[in-house]
Amino acid sequence: MQVVCIVWYKFCHNGSAYNAVPNQNYRFRTKGQIRNMSFFSIEFSVLLLVFFSLYWAVKSSKIQNLLLLGFNYLVIYLFSPYFALIVGVYTCLVYVLALFIDTARVRFVFLACVGVCVLFLCFFKYYANIKDEFDALLILFGLDFLESDIIFPLGLSFYTFNSITYLNQVYKESKNLMRDEYYEEQNPALQSFVALATYLSFFATFLAGPIMRSHFFFSQYHAKKELGSLDLIIALILFGVVKKVLIANYAQMYATPILNTPFSYHSFELLSAMFAYSVQIYCDFSGYVNLVCAFGLMLGFVLPPNFNMPYMAKNLKDFWNRWHISLSSFIRDYIYIPLGGNKNGFVMTQILVLFAFGLSGIWHGNTWTFLIWGFLHGFGLVVLNCYKQLGLPKLPFGGASLTFLFVSLCWIFFYYHSLDEAINFFRAMYQNFSLTSPIYVWGVLGGFVVLFLLYPFMSKAIESTQSLFSVIPLVLKPIVLAVIFMLIVGFMPSGIPNFIYASF
Repeated sequence: MQVVCIVWYKFCHNGSAYNAVPNQNYRFRTKGQIRNMSFFSIEFSVLLLVFFSLYWAVKSSKIQNLLLLGFNYLVIYLFSPYFALIVGVYTCLVYVLALFIDTARVRFVFLACVGVCVLFLCFFKYYANIKDEFDALLILFGLDFLESDIIFPLGLSFYTFNSITYLNQVYKESKNLMRDEYYEEQNPALQSFVALATYLSFFATFLAGPIMRSHFFFSQYHAKKELGSLDLIIALILFGVVKKVLIANYAQMYATPILNTPFSYHSFELLSAMFAYSVQIYCDFSGYVNLVCAFGLMLGFVLPPNFNMPYMAKNLKDFWNRWHISLSSFIRDYIYIPLGGNKNGFVMTQILVLFAFGLSGIWHGNTWTFLIWGFLHGFGLVVLNCYKQLGLPKLPFGGASLTFLFVSLCWIFFYYHSLDEAINFFRAMYQNFSLTSPIYVWGVLGGFVVLFLLYPFMSKAIESTQSLFSVIPLVLKPIVLAVIFMLIVGFMPSGIPNFIYASF
């Protein structure tokens, strides 16, 4: 046990480059508001183990739920008291809006309440664009003494989406009750304030999702909790750690210098950096999801799937059925289908596809590059739909390769926050063919080809790892894990960069 603790401590504090601030992309900060807190920190590890012990020491589900609520807010508070205040205020707002929706039971009221939630999100997310106007408004009302430097609250996008699924469920159930002759019955979708506060602050999904719809969460929240499979929890943690601190970190170390100075590198090096960033963002985000799924299982919660081998996708539609599944399904069910979906003709369907992906782009960020990223994916789907509409034959092979290449090209607009920077990358890729190609890059590109060919064989890797640990005696598992973590610490680079999707 002592060996395991020492290895984990070294793991959490490896290297001077360690940075636990969860979001590198905040545009506005207030000094001292964000504390050094991370899922990889020794503080979080100790807190989680203590909470885990208390959580399962009690037998009452009600007490377990109260402990979960307290732990949620403790974790958020350790990130920043400001974040805890925002989620608390937002929870009060959603609670009142849900009661209002259930009382009115009118579609307009429901849409207005959803609009309030969206405006709450937009204010913080796009504050940079309205800061001057907001300052002028404060001066107009004589409130210019107030501090107007506002940072984007951690996790706001994700618990806003969660709240929208809750308000939608309340509205749907209220409409069902109205079909009965007597509908004074309590709306089954309405939750107590404590339950709602636990849902919106759930630490496992708070930072970067996945988006956990309200009925999916509350069905588990009110049920008797059962500890998830220990072997599956171990497998998920191992895959999350390896993806993040080994694969994503090394991919970042290779890609970042090249992408930041594209005119200094050969076109093939730029191509290899583009592929490396594709690997980085996938391993970074899916590694995070593996970790939080393990945390959920430790507390008796199953989280919705968010990835399903996305770079195996045969086409772009298949890719979005595999990548960030909770977000793409949210956009489909709460934006695309309510606006008409595919019921208003082929042309209108394609317009809605572009609109939905445009919204997805600007949700990720308020720059032109994010909007272009969204529209490129939307345009790709439109081309795919037109190809299918014309009855043209499917590609007999190479669909996965073309899809990965297209997705990787689009990631360039995701990486750069400036349109000029993105254009410079493609300009450098065109111009730098005249440079001398370094020999090493052929090995790097060849390595990516090999990885791409081997990737499909990893589809059952987590299940295989779970099965492997199931045959290891319980008394030996800590020793095996200690050895594995020692190897990870030995091979990992210094520091643990932040999760990419914590920025959104």
